[in-house]
Amino acid sequence: MKLFLTGGTGFLGRNIYEKWDGSSYLYSRNQYIGTLSVHAPDYIIHCAAEIKKNEEMFDSNIALTYQILEEARKLPIKAMVYIGSSSEYGRKSHPMTEKDFLDPTTLYEATKGAGSLLCQAYAREYGVPVMIARPFSLYGKYEPDERLIPTAIRCAKAGWELNVSPGCHDFIHVDDFIEGLFLMLKKPMPGEIYNFGTGIQRSNNEVVDVIEKAVGRKVKRVPIEKMRVYDTDMWVCDYGKANRTFLWQPRILFEEGIRELCRS
Repeated sequence: MKLFLTGGTGFLGRNIYEKWDGSSYLYSRNQYIGTLSVHAPDYIIHCAAEIKKNEEMFDSNIALTYQILEEARKLPIKAMVYIGSSSEYGRKSHPMTEKDFLDPTTLYEATKGAGSLLCQAYAREYGVPVMIARPFSLYGKYEPDERLIPTAIRCAKAGWELNVSPGCHDFIHVDDFIEGLFLMLKKPMPGEIYNFGTGIQRSNNEVVDVIEKAVGRKVKRVPIEKMRVYDTDMWVCDYGKANRTFLWQPRILFEEGIRELCRS
């Protein structure tokens, strides 16, 4: 089976590429989108997104999604998955479900939400077999060095100081999420949205606690009092829909995933 994969050099994309059992075509940024039709894939996974540069978010998160959908509706693909984000929901005071309204507070959240809405429109108007997967806080192999978990592991091993800000997240191992993606491709439900998380949220300090135990050394924590604009004290997934539809559930305990990373 042939896969057309965007964002294949990123954290999630690299893991998908390694686990895909078939041929893959990796789309590169600014490449001619018509290569999608030339490749004639069976499946599409659209991972590419701009996270940091606000001035590039419209082109990467909305325009590229639109271009891919336009090409996809010309082809007899079996299924497409758009990688959304739990941040599309904005801030909630309860475990997030797919029925929650989108309430973005940053440009990233807004542009990712717009991509999800485009996918739903193409599924309903043109019959494109596209679905939306919304992962919560992914961690695992190839995670960018600047993020909390890789940074905390380095600091624990080296005895460096670590700035720890307030905030909570539902951390899901990238392997568990990819298993969910592949189940979605096997059972296309056009226009549907699925959340993927563990249903357990952890504060940044609790994450560091687990890393300290895995490494066997304490981290020199420097508390940061101010919460970042994209953080909150409530960020947890309700993955009941994915469980009911695909019998999916997370398999990798957070402590096990962290121990594996600390050994690598």
